[in-house]
Amino acid sequence: MYQQINLYQPVFRRQRKVFSAATLLQIIGIAAVLLLGFYSHAQWTLHGLDSTVTSLSTQYQQLEARLGILESAGSDSGSGISAEVERLQQTLIKRQALLDGFSRLDFRESTAFSEFFETLARQTLPGLWLTGISLTEDGETELRGSTLNPTLVPRYLQAMPGQPRFVALHQGSVHLTRTDTEKTAVDFILSSNAGEEL
Repeated sequence: MYQQINLYQPVFRRQRKVFSAATLLQIIGIAAVLLLGFYSHAQWTLHGLDSTVTSLSTQYQQLEARLGILESAGSDSGSGISAEVERLQQTLIKRQALLDGFSRLDFRESTAFSEFFETLARQTLPGLWLTGISLTEDGETELRGSTLNPTLVPRYLQAMPGQPRFVALHQGSVHLTRTDTEKTAVDFILSSNAGEEL
């Protein structure tokens, strides 16, 4: 008695696995650690800027008080006090310029970098991964990545939320390149600058 077996059935074909669940969990874990590191560094930097601003403000108030005392006593003394007053006024101008510079560096309300990274961490699409992120204080954003299927890039863009940086990516440029013609993987660049030459 003979039995015929069809070896071309899907049951006998080896299924190709792109990423295992363990690999995906490792990638997500590494991304979460990196984002936490970025967030911690930003918080540490902001704390340092806050303490510097507080120190400069205190020094500014002390100098202003000294200047007031010297100006009130200036009529009694001679040219030595007027020279001291002039020197203190110059110091006040420099400290005020420093305070103005620090107030421009305070980017907590204007650019929410940590919120952007948190949203990116939640924005996952199987078969598409990010390889680079570039952000500027002016609001320009660039995301670099790779995908096994080029049709995933528009789906990734459509799934982005309505935050200002993501809206700018919708209105920006998309650049797709295939570095190796033998492979199906495609590199992409999403930029908020629509006129940028890539």
